[in-house]
Amino acid sequence: MIALVTVAAYCLAGIAVAFVLARGEARSAGGMARAGLHAVLWPLFLPVLMPTAAAPAGAGGSRIDAAEATLQDALQRLGRELGDPLALETARVRSLGTALRAASRRLAELDAVLSSPDHDTDALARELASMDARTDAKPVADILRERLAHLSRLESLRAQARADLERALARSGELATRLTLLRYEGAHTHAAGRARELTDTIDELCRTLEEVRAA
Repeated sequence: MIALVTVAAYCLAGIAVAFVLARGEARSAGGMARAGLHAVLWPLFLPVLMPTAAAPAGAGGSRIDAAEATLQDALQRLGRELGDPLALETARVRSLGTALRAASRRLAELDAVLSSPDHDTDALARELASMDARTDAKPVADILRERLAHLSRLESLRAQARADLERALARSGELATRLTLLRYEGAHTHAAGRARELTDTIDELCRTLEEVRAA
């Protein structure tokens, strides 16, 4: 009895997800096949329907919101044109937004760390110069050199994080423009496959941002 209820609940949930994903899609044999796929594998498509939780975005949060919205809009417009919701691609866009916000928070944290008075490299360099002038202060001078080397590494990490974030934002805008171009080129036979190829770029950007975070 419990198994029957579970199966019935699964089927009903699948029908509901398929119905929501199919809204606005032109009726066709391909559309019916996609609806069947959505109904059977609905747990894979459920994240597309879930609202994105609000979170502190760090520096440039409004730019990230705008980039994600622009890319999402371009993808949805292309999907409507093709009669294909491009559900997996939409999920990838959400993943990119999450990765961008994580990278932005990391950059904000590095900015805060390096702006601390304790990490004033000019002051530490002056202190090191005064220690170097004293023959009895070599151990302390060596420690200050190590500390300055650590701060230099933090500066490099911040510069790399900023560069990767800017590159990802620029690529997101370029991809949105390419999707819009694809919508107006009229080659609908291959457009859906081409859209999926283009959105593979999102996965690469997410990996890059995750690698920066792990550095």
